[in-house]
Parts: sequence; structure tokens; C-alpha cells
Amino acid sequence: MIAAYALPDRDLLALCTVERCRAGGPGGQHLARTESAVRIVHRASGLEARCQDHRDRLANQAAALARLRLRLALHLRGEADPAWVAAQRRGRQLPLGAGSASYPLVVAAALDALVAAEGQLAPAAQALAVSTTQLARLLVDDKEVRAAANAVRAAHGHGPLHA
Repeated sequence: MIAAYALPDRDLLALCTVERCRAGGPGGQHLARTESAVRIVHRASGLEARCQDHRDRLANQAAALARLRLRLALHLRGEADPAWVAAQRRGRQLPLGAGSASYPLVVAAALDALVAAEGQLAPAAQALAVSTTQLARLLVDDKEVRAAANAVRAAHGHGPLHA
């Protein structure tokens, strides 16, 4: 079975509850009149993501779905395919950032490798055929990813990674 975070947007949304609401905070009258904020909840896991950054509801929904996809990748272990990393790898480098559509997939594979390596970076990097430095950069670029990696490392008695 394909991991929820690897599904196309339409299929992932079918597994979720999408709620529209009025956005709070600064923004003037427009925010008070429209329901442009979006909250998406993955029904099976209870994980959720919200977005009210944009004036357009569809833009907020796309951003919330991207956030939910990453949160699912951070919490669902053992479902990642190492081929997702191989598709992004250039030599031993991983030239992708948090804005890439493949980012949640690569993060999930990296965290699965870190779990298999009992929190040690070098064996996890070797399993993914990337450099230890590249794996460390991937795991510290985003605060939620860093927290998940540090939880794995702490469970095995290793110190935290720092940005």
C-alpha cells in the first residue's frame, strides 16, 4: 500500500476532512468577510495542517495540504521507498529544498534510514548513498523535520542535530 503522503493531492484529500473558516489576525475587512482559511485533518492519523497565509482559499488549501503531507511523512515510519531518494540524488548530493514536491518523500526515506541505523547519521547516509553532510543538512533545514530526527536520535541515546 502506498503511504498517504505519497498519494496524489486528490487521493490524499479523499482521506481528509477539509474545513473552511474565517482567518483571524491582521488583514482588514477582507479577512473578516470571507472564509479563506483552511484546516485539513487526515482522518486515519488525526494529523492536521492549517493555512491562512493567502487571500485565496484554494491557495491556502494547497499550502495546508503540503504541510499535512510533510507531517504525515514525519509521523508514519516504515512506509518510505529508498528509490525516492535515488531519484533526487546527484552523486552523493541531495539538491532539493523544502519547497520541492519530492521533499516529504525524501524526508520520510531519510527518517526511515535513521531509524534503521539507530539514530546514527553515517550508516543512515550510507544506506541512502548520500554524504553524511547532505543527510544532516536535509534533517536540519526544517524545524519539524529537525525535531523528528532529534526524537529518533534521542531514543537511541544520541545528541541533537543543530541547524
